[in-house]
Amino acid sequence: MRKWLTYILLLAILIVSGQDNHFVNVSATPGFLLAHRADLLGLAAHNYGVELSYEQNKFNSTWGSDYKKPSVGYGVLYYNLGKQETGHAFGLLTHVKLNIATIGKSDIRFRMGAGLAYLTKKFEVYDNRRNQAIGSHFNGSMQFGLIGHTPILSKNYLEYGISISHYSNAAFKVPNLGYNIPSVTVRYGFGLGEKQNKTPELALSDKKIDWRAALIYGKKQRNFGDPINFYNYGVLLRGIKNVSNTKAWRFGADYTLDKTYKYSENNLISLDSISIGEQSELAVAAGFQWNFGRVDVIAEIGAYVYRPAVLKNPLSQRMGLSYRLNEHWNAQGTLRFHRGVADFFEMGMGYTL
Repeated sequence: MRKWLTYILLLAILIVSGQDNHFVNVSATPGFLLAHRADLLGLAAHNYGVELSYEQNKFNSTWGSDYKKPSVGYGVLYYNLGKQETGHAFGLLTHVKLNIATIGKSDIRFRMGAGLAYLTKKFEVYDNRRNQAIGSHFNGSMQFGLIGHTPILSKNYLEYGISISHYSNAAFKVPNLGYNIPSVTVRYGFGLGEKQNKTPELALSDKKIDWRAALIYGKKQRNFGDPINFYNYGVLLRGIKNVSNTKAWRFGADYTLDKTYKYSENNLISLDSISIGEQSELAVAAGFQWNFGRVDVIAEIGAYVYRPAVLKNPLSQRMGLSYRLNEHWNAQGTLRFHRGVADFFEMGMGYTL
């Protein structure tokens, strides 16, 4: 699960300068496992989670002034998933919070997080056949929340709101229907005073458009009855039109090799016999990115120009992170999916002119 660990590290290393308040906080998230597919009705149950995390405001960072009251953090998360078949989840989670509106002394903030989790229960043919949602112990996790934020006792704060958590392995191993957990969130933050992060930042681009190429790799599994591994390779070309120091439009083309097209027509075929033309797909894509120091958060939508067969939806989506190693090189991890169904997780190395 190296790709998910990379994903955590990318979001965790949000580089800043200047002094800002920092906190230790603890939260409770009572909720329920949502049966978003008929196969999961037997797993639906009330559950609860607790999180202990560290957080620092980034108001005075070089990129923080372009957002409203940003903060970043990381912590450990535990979930009791409510049933014997689903077990427990233990994870590491990093997050970013941005202010949406201020009402009196309180704020309404959007919180998004990502991380790696270990789930104690997964699908087993003989021992846990009812759990057809999770096929591996290690999974990626995501969390999104809309929360109220109220300062308390000058240094502390109280947060309250709603959130949704998601666990899946990005089609790395079947089955992969995943868990969706809507919940109520209550969080208390204990203020630790001010702290300065001395990690150096990279110079921001002064170009109207940056041009970037990246090589990508991904693994996915198909055939629930007899799992088969597929390895995808490709190249991404992107123009990045800078709107400001922290925001940019993205546009370009993707070329990917994917052998599942031919396999879907004939599951007895030798994968080595599939020609380049029978596994090539070409797409155009466009989207937006938000910069947090060295890290870019990416969201795109794409349309296939060529597919060997009608296997995937004509439109694809991509979400993920890109981390700038230096002025030219970057590492990225993104999830490619179609109408909410994961295709595969892309790992890539890119070069910017």
